[in-house]
Amino acid sequence: MVTNRYLNNRMRLVLYALKRQYGGTISIYKVGDAEVDYDTGVKTIPKSVVVVRRAIILPTKAMREAVQTISVISANKKFVFGGSYDSSTRFFIVDRRDASTLQLTESDYIVYTNSFGVARRYEVKDFQEFEFDSAWVITGKAVFGEVPEQIFPVAADNLLRLDQGVIPS
Repeated sequence: MVTNRYLNNRMRLVLYALKRQYGGTISIYKVGDAEVDYDTGVKTIPKSVVVVRRAIILPTKAMREAVQTISVISANKKFVFGGSYDSSTRFFIVDRRDASTLQLTESDYIVYTNSFGVARRYEVKDFQEFEFDSAWVITGKAVFGEVPEQIFPVAADNLLRLDQGVIPS
């Protein structure tokens, strides 16, 4: 496979410029296969998270969607509405170097917390790959009012050595 070094460097520069202008932190959740303990009946769904510190987050497009029933299709019936809900579509661009171990599928989802502190879950509607495995363009769809289920990694740092003590005040 012949690679064009100029094109690779140009893609890196463009992604870097977009990350500086539209960069933000997102969490990509991978959902595993469900397992059921037959003795207790407890169903567990393993999840893993990959945090991307500088993903390119493009503006959202909000819209109201309506779900209609089968009566719309039937002739000689009154026009009957189903339910309506508000949703939004947003594009995310993820540099492959920032998430090198990730294999993206359509069953994954993204959690993005905006500058106001509101976390929103975006289902991966579809995704496309840039040339030379440089980036992903992910189309995410969110439903307003849905509370995202998140995983918060816990880290404990301690500056005391084992031979040091604390002086009580």
